[in-house]
Amino acid sequence: MAPDRNTSERPFPPAPRAGNFSGTPLPRPVPQASNPNLSRQLGGVPTSALDENSSDPAIAPRYDPLADLRGQDSPLEGTAADRPRRGAIIQRLAQHWPIWSLAILAAVTGVGAISAISLFRIPNLPNCRAIFWPTAAATTRVQCAEAYADQDTLEGYLEAIALLDSLPPDHPLRGDIDLRIEEWSERILDLAETTFQAGDITEAIAIVRRIPDHTAAAEAVSDRVNEWNQIWQEAETIYAAATADLTALAFQDAFAKAIQLLSVGNTHWETVKYDELTASITAAREDLNQLGRAKELARKRTLTAMEEAIALARGIDSQSPVYGEAQKVIQEFGRDLLAMAETELDRRDVVAARQMLDAIPASLSMGNEIADMRTLIDASQLSWQGGVTGLEGGVVRLQSIGADRPLYGKAQALMRRWQAEIQGRSQLEWARQVALPGSIPDLQAAIIEAQQISRSNPAWEDTAAQIGRWQDTIETTEDRPLLNQAQQQAQVGDLAGAIATARQIASGRALYDEAQQDIKQWRDSLQRAEDGPVLAQARQLAAQGRLGEAVAVASRIGSGRALSGEAQTSIQGWRSQLQGQQQLQAAYQTAQVGTVSALAEAVRLAQQVPESSAQRAEATQALTRWSWDILRLAETESAVNLNRAIEIAEAVPAQTEAYAQAQLNLREWRSRMPSSGAFN
Repeated sequence: MAPDRNTSERPFPPAPRAGNFSGTPLPRPVPQASNPNLSRQLGGVPTSALDENSSDPAIAPRYDPLADLRGQDSPLEGTAADRPRRGAIIQRLAQHWPIWSLAILAAVTGVGAISAISLFRIPNLPNCRAIFWPTAAATTRVQCAEAYADQDTLEGYLEAIALLDSLPPDHPLRGDIDLRIEEWSERILDLAETTFQAGDITEAIAIVRRIPDHTAAAEAVSDRVNEWNQIWQEAETIYAAATADLTALAFQDAFAKAIQLLSVGNTHWETVKYDELTASITAAREDLNQLGRAKELARKRTLTAMEEAIALARGIDSQSPVYGEAQKVIQEFGRDLLAMAETELDRRDVVAARQMLDAIPASLSMGNEIADMRTLIDASQLSWQGGVTGLEGGVVRLQSIGADRPLYGKAQALMRRWQAEIQGRSQLEWARQVALPGSIPDLQAAIIEAQQISRSNPAWEDTAAQIGRWQDTIETTEDRPLLNQAQQQAQVGDLAGAIATARQIASGRALYDEAQQDIKQWRDSLQRAEDGPVLAQARQLAAQGRLGEAVAVASRIGSGRALSGEAQTSIQGWRSQLQGQQQLQAAYQTAQVGTVSALAEAVRLAQQVPESSAQRAEATQALTRWSWDILRLAETESAVNLNRAIEIAEAVPAQTEAYAQAQLNLREWRSRMPSSGAFN
């Protein structure tokens, strides 16, 4: 068992690189006393180690302050001539004895303190770097070895072991030396373990390989190295798998593997590498979220949104696992901007198209596509100038895009379209020349020429519009005499004949809508002539008060005829009057009973007479009269039966003239009742 380190701990500084053992001088060795037997009493240290002839100046004999007192006169003694002077001096000193007493006391106290400190000082150590080891004592070796070992470094332990291991096996201190060597070997193994836990397996293995083979610690080296290699290989495998998952953006799987690092048995992998891996996962997640925000912005398909999206995607660091995906997305954004520029070009918004191209990052290496798109924009602007000349200028501009260019196919398709349009517009121009005389045969011939242009030709839209105008001219020329004839028949009163003539103009012809308007006007005139007497008869019956008969006569005018709207309006008014008469008649009949409830019901019926009814005014007068009748009955009854008077007054309907007076009477009568609270 290794000895307890506390029994040999001393304030030894670290071993020096050269010269003295450290920057601070080691304690000096025990001084040699005048007694020759003293060396045999110093813990078994051989006298040779303390010999005055030692080569180490650190252990040379010290100056003995007592030597001056042995066999020599005291400095206070002198010659006879000096004695009077000494007596005078002593006499003067005696006069100041208090001062000298304090001085002597201070000196004695100082000497005592120094003596106490000297008693507790640890014996000095030798200057280990200056010792000639072949002649050094074993205790000196032990002291220096412990000083080396106290540095707690690999080299210190190795120097300590080497210093003691050179002593012969049969040395009297061999047992203690072997225990120390075993202890220091174990500490070297601990240093290696610490180095391994700190993350340097190569250095850890190198450290344990330097443990002396004859120690017990050396027997554990092989197992310890195998254990380290197994732990390290497992940790590297887990880390590599997590890194692969992280590269594949499988964050959940990567984090699950990172958790496994916490139990591999190595502090470096469980802390530094685990933190490094989880930080990478977190950063990659944030980068992926940032890329997602960029994609979301790009879906808006606006210039500002695209610029912001590109800025977000380009902000992802090149060391991020998301960087590769970000570069792909940025490339897609560049393609999107190119497509958006093409869309704006189709809308003939040249400014917006150029802005889209300017927003494409130069790092995408899309310079050829951008240059070709600018050429397409320039060519399109030429083609929009109108006519064949502009189209031909656009074709010439597109010819600058060679077969090796990225937009060559699009340029060729556009050239073919414009060349076809040039042919179509040339054909249309020829047809217009044919139609110039303006006769029906000329117009028909022009239509035949124009119809030779393909409907897929870009010029077909203008061609179709021109053909339509020529066709309208032909139909107008053909149908105008027929419509004029119908209008002449209407002027002489032959409306039926005019309608028949105008109906000969077929649907879809140029004058069809005009003919239909005339036909509607003539038909309305006929229907008014037919239905006018019927409506007049109904109105006459209504004026006589025969409202039911008036409704029946007016209902003979059918829906959709010229006077049907007027007839229906009159019918609704007459029916409203009939309803008012019926309601008022019922009210009169009910009021004839004369009871309070009958009068109240009569008021209710009179209130239902429509506001639009002619009987509304009469109904208002009647219900006002009946409400006052109810109130008078209540006032008459109040002289006989106050409770009955209150019941009658409460029956006066609201929204009548008598209602307010009835409420005043009710308040007065209730106050006169013995238990008026029951009526509140």
